[in-house]
Amino acid sequence: MMISRPVFPLPLPLSVLMLATAVVHAEAVPNREPLQATPFTALELGSIRARGWLENQLKLQADGLTGHAEEVIPELGPENGWRGGEGEAWEKGPYYLRGLVSLAYVKDDPRLKKQAQVWIDSLLKTQREDGQLGPKSNNDWWPRMVITWTLRDYHEATKDDRVIPALMKYARYLHANLPQQPLQEWAKARAGDQIDTLYWLYNRTGEKFLLETVDELRKQANRWNPFFQTLRGSPEDFRIEHGVNVSQAMKYPVVNYVRTGEAKDRAVFGEAWEVLPKKHGLPIGMWSGTEPLAGRSTTQGIEMCSIVEQMLSNEVALEALGDPVIGDRLEKIAFNLLPGGTTKDFKQFQYYTLPNVPVARKNVPRTLPFADDHGDDLLVSPHSGFHCCCYNLHMGWPKYVQHAWMATGDGGLAAVAYGPTEVSTTVKKTPVTIQEETDYPFSDVIRFTVNPAKPLAFPLKLRIPEWASKARVAVNGEMIAGVKSGAFLTVDRTWKAGDKVTMELPAELKTENGYRGSAAIWRGPLVFSLKIAETVKTFTKIGGGFDEIEMTPSTPWNYALDLERENPAAQVKLQRAKMPENPWLPESTPITLTVPAKRLPQWGLVRDERMADEVPESPAASDQPLEQVTLVPFGAQTLRITAFPLLRGKEIPDPGLSFSHHHGGDATDAILTNAAPSSSRGEDIPRMTFWDHTGSAEWLQWSFEKAEEISSVSVYWFDDSGSGRCRVPASWSLSYKDGGEWKPVKGAGAFGVEKDAPNRVSFEPVTTTAIRLDIQLQEGFSGGLLELRRN
Repeated sequence: MMISRPVFPLPLPLSVLMLATAVVHAEAVPNREPLQATPFTALELGSIRARGWLENQLKLQADGLTGHAEEVIPELGPENGWRGGEGEAWEKGPYYLRGLVSLAYVKDDPRLKKQAQVWIDSLLKTQREDGQLGPKSNNDWWPRMVITWTLRDYHEATKDDRVIPALMKYARYLHANLPQQPLQEWAKARAGDQIDTLYWLYNRTGEKFLLETVDELRKQANRWNPFFQTLRGSPEDFRIEHGVNVSQAMKYPVVNYVRTGEAKDRAVFGEAWEVLPKKHGLPIGMWSGTEPLAGRSTTQGIEMCSIVEQMLSNEVALEALGDPVIGDRLEKIAFNLLPGGTTKDFKQFQYYTLPNVPVARKNVPRTLPFADDHGDDLLVSPHSGFHCCCYNLHMGWPKYVQHAWMATGDGGLAAVAYGPTEVSTTVKKTPVTIQEETDYPFSDVIRFTVNPAKPLAFPLKLRIPEWASKARVAVNGEMIAGVKSGAFLTVDRTWKAGDKVTMELPAELKTENGYRGSAAIWRGPLVFSLKIAETVKTFTKIGGGFDEIEMTPSTPWNYALDLERENPAAQVKLQRAKMPENPWLPESTPITLTVPAKRLPQWGLVRDERMADEVPESPAASDQPLEQVTLVPFGAQTLRITAFPLLRGKEIPDPGLSFSHHHGGDATDAILTNAAPSSSRGEDIPRMTFWDHTGSAEWLQWSFEKAEEISSVSVYWFDDSGSGRCRVPASWSLSYKDGGEWKPVKGAGAFGVEKDAPNRVSFEPVTTTAIRLDIQLQEGFSGGLLELRRN
């Protein structure tokens, strides 16, 4: 006899519930005491959706490298250690997962959520009893800084109740083990990431041991605060001049301030943004790093990891410090370097993004003037250069969207970084949605529609960029007084459904000075590059549009612009076109510039035709006919010229030292201030070396703020015979700058190459703005300097 029973549905696995359940985003969680109260607080992941061109950018990413990374990059397959396999067990999986989770929930993409859930479930399922997360084969703290940040993002988006207990269990493991397993190497450099996640956890639990762990991390980390003020590290610091470490650690003084509340700690982030561009700045929104900080030369670039990490550091700093200029800088990185370093379908990228790169090809390693030249750093590839950026770049756009809006400390909302978005959150226990309609940064108008569930009084803060001196804001058609550039405008009123805010941010054309007097043209947050037709050749066939490709120019690129540095608008014509779905395609970008220019035939390709020669000094001379050239947004080109020589104007002083090449760990400026060495070995003395170049012709240029009379130069050579491969040079000579020419000094004595003594050469006095040492290294050896002096 059969007995019928009522049929009950089986319970769904928790991971499936996470994918299916809509999350109501609660009010932002501010800092608990004793942490400092901050001007802004980040909203939960998923509170902000992209719209318009920005939504299309996320779609391209989902259809491109992020959505297909596990197919294109074998290390992310089922054997990855962070998925429970026996494969890769360091930073690759965590980097990728952080970007994947951010994109999946910002985009609200079921396929990507399912893809991410495999990793999340494995991480939570395999957590050890002692609290350790991740592969047993690697106990390095560093990748777990990324993975715990990822889990916090995932929890915000899903409210998965497994996450906070797992993070607390790991935090207790960290607290118990840090004293006997202190931070090493990359973890020592990047401790700020872990501190920020511990704050997030403390604000939700109130557990005091979390702050004890923060203080232990602060004791063990690199000494970042003094570095960001002087650009000089300490011997115990790990790779403190490494570009990605620098960008990632930009959040360290911020999280330090949140703990201490001291004004001196609060100031460091801004001080770093002053000193880094002065010494290493490129006129495209950031400073160089290939991989170490690399000076201001147009032959240097910015690592893709540095680009996305600097964006995240700016987002963290904007939350804690509330300085609107941080938002300006964030936009410049997001709207130039990020699209400029990736292909327009987001299927490839370049490891280094340079201001001037008219060719993108594979090269023999050490051909290019990068301290770390892997041979494929300019190759357009889904895994260009060292294999870190192909995992880390995925967070750039989604984290920009995630932080475009923030809650304010006075109970409102702030638009801190612009673009077409929609924010839905809770303010004073009331649901509020604000639509931001705009083609910004390709247009100047932004329209907000405010929709609270019921009439609600709260402040709405709008960032007025520093460059927007003629900004205007209206609410329901009525102009608002007190709009000031470089500040947040607060509109505090009772908002009703359908209220409209219109903001106009007209921008003027401006130039930014670069290396050797070059100039880049900016309009608002966009910098412009020469439109170069690109010939594409497949280098490695991968399929699906993910091939490695080389690009060469099919139109001229070596132009000097004929415009006034102080008033470029007098010669430049701006054209607008219809806004396309993808504004980063050069053939349809909605804004272009037409500029008069002449070709410079002497400016060509060098280093086996893999790179443009250094930008010629301005003002440049040309006997070529005047042409009209087209400039497009930096992000619309892979091949580009952005730092242009000018045909007009005066010479621009560019004081300091520059080199044909130097080792990334060198404290180059120290050779101007070092105490007299006791020997050429230079024990405990900072040095400048040409390592790892050997037997080559190198140069060192010393430029002054104004013309000076010079009649002697003294050089103390570095030589580590017996322990290394640096020797005094085979020979050297000295030139001085006379107008736009380099001329040899006259009446000079011997150019000495003695060890263990200063080598002083006297000559007929010259009045000049720069001198140059041309140095021939000994065959098979490198070389360097301990001290450089002029009379």
